[in-house]
Amino acid sequence: MSTRLRKLPSGWYPLVRRELEATLGAWTRLDEAAVAPGAVAAVAPHAGWYYSGRIAWSAWRSAMHADAVVVLGGHTPGGYDFKFYPEDGFETPLGTLESDGDLTAELARWSNAVEDHSADNTIEVHLPMAAARFPGVPVSCFRIPNDERAIGFGSALAEYARRTGKHLFVIGSTDLTHYGSAYGYEPGGKGSDGFPWARRADQAIMDAFKKMDEQTALRRAEEDASACSVGAAVAAIAYAKELGADCARLLMRGSSDELTPDADSSVGYCAMAFLKRSQGSRSTTTAL
Repeated sequence: MSTRLRKLPSGWYPLVRRELEATLGAWTRLDEAAVAPGAVAAVAPHAGWYYSGRIAWSAWRSAMHADAVVVLGGHTPGGYDFKFYPEDGFETPLGTLESDGDLTAELARWSNAVEDHSADNTIEVHLPMAAARFPGVPVSCFRIPNDERAIGFGSALAEYARRTGKHLFVIGSTDLTHYGSAYGYEPGGKGSDGFPWARRADQAIMDAFKKMDEQTALRRAEEDASACSVGAAVAAIAYAKELGADCARLLMRGSSDELTPDADSSVGYCAMAFLKRSQGSRSTTTAL
C-alpha cells in the first residue's frame, strides 16, 4: 500500500493527535450555531489552521452522511491539467485515510488528470478534518483548474454518485482575495487602505457562491482575483446542483488581518454549505 506522507511543515495544523482533537473540539463548542446540517457539498478555506481552520471546520461539521469524501483543491490556473493524488492512503495525525480507488480512477480517467506528488495546502489542511469528521470513510483528492471544465467535473462526480449509489460529500477548497504588498495586488490602495476594496471583492464572489452561480463565480475570480482556487468551489457547486441542492448558507467568514491587526496584507476566507431545502433541518453527527 502506498501512503502519501504529510508534506506541509509544522505550523499549518497540529501534528499531534491530542492537540488536533482538542482544537477541533474547542471550535465545535464555540461555534455550535455555525452549522447547516445535511450539506451535500461545501466551500471552505485552506490557509493554516490559525487563520482559517475554525471557518473550514464549520463546513466539515455541516456535512451530510457520506460513503466517500472528495476534497477538491486548486492553485491550478485555467487551461492547466487536472491533478489527482494517486496513493492508496494519506497520512494524518489521526491515522491514515484510505483512498477511494474506484472513484479516483474513474474521475482521473474522465478528466485526463495527472498524478500530483507535490506539497499543496489546498488539500492537505483538510485531510485531518476529513479524518475527524468521517473516521473510516475513504477519500479522493483532486486539484481543479480555474476554468469552465470545473463545472463538468462536478457533473461527472454527480453522475458517478447516481450510478454507484454512493453518498459523496464534496469540499471545494479556496481562499478569497489576496490583497496587499505580500501578494503584489493593491487595486484599491496601499496596504490596509485597500482592505475595504478586498472586502467588496470577497462579498461579490460570496454572492455568486450563495446563488450557486458557477459562471459568475468564474468571472468574479478572473476580474477581481477574488478566489485563488475558484475551480474547486465551482466544481463543488456544480456537483451540489446536480444532486438537487437548491440553497446555500454562509456559515462563517473572516480575513487574516483580523488576527494580525497591524498587517498591510490580507486574505479573505469563507465557508459556504449547499443543501437541499428538504434536508436543511436534518441533524448531523460530528465525530468529535
